[in-house]
Formats: sequence, structure tokens, C-alpha cells
Amino acid sequence: MTQPQYPAQPPYQAQQSYPAQPYQAQQPQQTQPQPQYQAQPPYGAQQGYQTQPAYQAQQPYQPQPYQAQQPQGAPPVQCRFCGSVPAANVKFRGHQGMILLMRFLSLDGPFCRDCGLSTFRSMTARTLVQGWWGYASFIITPITVLINVVKRDKVANLPAPQPSPYGASKQPMDPGKPLLSRPMAIIGLCIPLALFLLIVTLIVTSGS
Repeated sequence: MTQPQYPAQPPYQAQQSYPAQPYQAQQPQQTQPQPQYQAQPPYGAQQGYQTQPAYQAQQPYQPQPYQAQQPQGAPPVQCRFCGSVPAANVKFRGHQGMILLMRFLSLDGPFCRDCGLSTFRSMTARTLVQGWWGYASFIITPITVLINVVKRDKVANLPAPQPSPYGASKQPMDPGKPLLSRPMAIIGLCIPLALFLLIVTLIVTSGS
């Protein structure tokens, strides 16, 4: 077989040479000037603001001595009748016996010395006369009188009444005669004794 024939390649042509360019040093590029910024003032120094003072160390804690508050003085208790001072809160009682019914009386203070003694003597003397006429009054009347006698000391031991600086005052009541010097009280003490003698006499007479 015959080999195929290929066309002949054209001879190699050397590449065209380029003329050498003279070396030119690159000119440095001119940099544009950067804008200059003004330094900002420190914080707090701007117009309209005042700078804060430097931190100051606190003084060490020193405990203060405790001072007790003085309580404000309350006004003294005044007598309910005359307004004098001093006075005591006392309740005096009375009793009335009415055969089938009975009545309990009381009068609250405060009383000064003179008004308290006057109230005690008048209510106790009336109880000795009016308190025996009920079905249970022979027990209630002695108890009522004993309670008044015990509470009497609370007003009898007070100083002499004086005008109150916190309000109007007037003349205290007259205490009057002592309890056992009053005819009403003496009669009242004689009533249970007379009733007791009457009952004994009736028992003796019926037995004979």
C-alpha cells in the first residue's frame, strides 16, 4: 500500500521581533492631601455640659449614738364633773330592791378626790336604805357596799384637786360628811338588824 502524502508544512517563520522600548522610570503618583480632623474634646467638656468632679472616696462609716425619742406627754385625766386634776377611773355601784324586782345602778368616773368621795358616800348611803327590799337583796346589797368601800381608797388617796391646764375647770363637789356620820347610812345599817331581830322574835313566838 502506498502511504498517503501530506502537504508539506511551510517553513517555520520566526516571530517578528519588537523594538526594545527605552526604560522609563515610573513617576510617583501624587497623593491627594487627606482632610485633617480636629481632635474631639474629652467627654463632658462639650459646650453646655459641665465636667463631673473627680471621684472622692467616701468617709468611713461612723455609727451615731442612739438617741431615744422622748414620748410626748399625754394630757392628764380630768374629773368628769369639775374637770380638775388629778383624777382616777373608778366605777361606784348602787342597788335598789323592790320586793319582786331589783335595780342595779352604776356611775363611771374619772373622779377627782372630792367628787369621788361625794359620789361614794351618796350612792352607798342610798344603797343601805333602798337595797334590802328585794328577794335577793340581802346578798346583793352587802356585796355592793363592799365593792364601793374597796374602790373608795382609789379616790381618797389622790392629792387635792387642782384646775386642769388642758381645759375648763370648776369648783369640785363637796364630799360632805363621812359615810357613818350620815343619818341615812345609819338607818340603812339598822334595817337588816331590825329585820333579823323581827324574824328571830317571830320564830320564838311561834315556837312557844
